[in-house]
Amino acid sequence: MLKGKEYMTQQQQVLVEEFEAEIESEYALCIAQLQKAKQAIESPTADLTQQHQNLANSEIDALRKYWYERLEALINLVSWRAPKLLQQLNEKYLHDIH
Repeated sequence: MLKGKEYMTQQQQVLVEEFEAEIESEYALCIAQLQKAKQAIESPTADLTQQHQNLANSEIDALRKYWYERLEALINLVSWRAPKLLQQLNEKYLHDIH
């Protein structure tokens, strides 16, 4: 995916290869965590007051934002360098996102 490997040191090449090997698992992790956060916010707890529920949801939303930004950074990197890979990941992992 990353270009210019022929100009990289062995250490740099290893770093790139490790990153490339983790792209799909990183993408899948971000999607799974986003889904969990969405479900956690959409599942109100009957024993909490509205104020406490709002506070809890605010904290979960902060986590959701972290996972969203992490996914966005990965998408930005992959979309420019390997758009076909990004399309494959989207088709595989975004099929049931609402």
